[in-house]
Amino acid sequence: MVTEPEPEQTADPGDRSLVLVLGPGRSGTSTMAGALAHSGYTVPQAIKGNETNPLGFFEPRWLVNFQSRQLKKARVGNLDADPEAVAALESAIDDDAFRRQLARWLMPELEAHGRLVLKDPRTIWFKGLWDDVAQAQGLDPRFVIMLRHPAEVSSSRSTYYSAREAAGVAGWINVALMTERLTRGSRRAFVHYPNLTTDWRSELVRLRSALGITLDPAPEEKPHPVDDFIDPNLRRMRPEWDKISAPQHLRDLADRTHAALSVLADEESPDASAFSSLDDLRAEYTLLHADAMDMVGSSVRRLTAEARRTARRKARAEFIAQQEQAAAARTPGPRDRAAALLGRLRRR
Repeated sequence: MVTEPEPEQTADPGDRSLVLVLGPGRSGTSTMAGALAHSGYTVPQAIKGNETNPLGFFEPRWLVNFQSRQLKKARVGNLDADPEAVAALESAIDDDAFRRQLARWLMPELEAHGRLVLKDPRTIWFKGLWDDVAQAQGLDPRFVIMLRHPAEVSSSRSTYYSAREAAGVAGWINVALMTERLTRGSRRAFVHYPNLTTDWRSELVRLRSALGITLDPAPEEKPHPVDDFIDPNLRRMRPEWDKISAPQHLRDLADRTHAALSVLADEESPDASAFSSLDDLRAEYTLLHADAMDMVGSSVRRLTAEARRTARRKARAEFIAQQEQAAAARTPGPRDRAAALLGRLRRR
């Protein structure tokens, strides 16, 4: 098994670079981060691989824990299907304390290693936070956005994570369009996962030019560490909708979204119509989500009311149990016997 490259211990203060790899889980982000890690970039405190990703996740453990905590607090999912979720999260983390936490971790790593590649499927939710922290240090972060057909992503997530397919497809559409919108105007590059696995050299050469980064060793060198890292057989899934349990209209919207994003990967200078198409898809998905929420509104209200009733019953039972335990701990008198009798009557 190929192991992750050992990070350098010191860095040239003038050679600082920050590359953030974006994309939902199972879209090839680990492969891209690993290719950059074998080309002169460092993944600090990387999480080791497991049976779902034997070559390694190339994710910094501190970063995964930090971003996971904030999403959990804001009740936002990694592949959240709600178009308003990003606004809710931004409001929740609009605090200098979060910027200080991220800066305290990031700056020593940059000073030690110079060139960092950071990958976590949750990162796009914190794009504004990353911009603030990086730019405060005079850095212009680069973004690599991985593209893999949503049917492949959904199949892979279902196989390895037992993910719900319809919700996963909706989440893919929402997050894919959100990623494009939030990174528009930033230094970025879209990369097809199948192209990376079949011809990684061409993709890294294109990436180097698009992002203005230095790769060492250069992709043109042979042999190269990435030769042993990227296996064309990594692409185990194929874009087959017949194996995905999702409504046809959702599949159609996902196909059109993938096609529109592919234009940004395939064309060096896409015209305004490419971005107009993506804005239209975003509006279409937002309307679709609003209609779905209207349809399930009564069910949500009923389930919420039932959850509140259950919580009240549980709290009442716990209170009575505590009272009985306290009474049992002392010598019973007439009042204690009356309280115990009252408790039994209440439970009945």
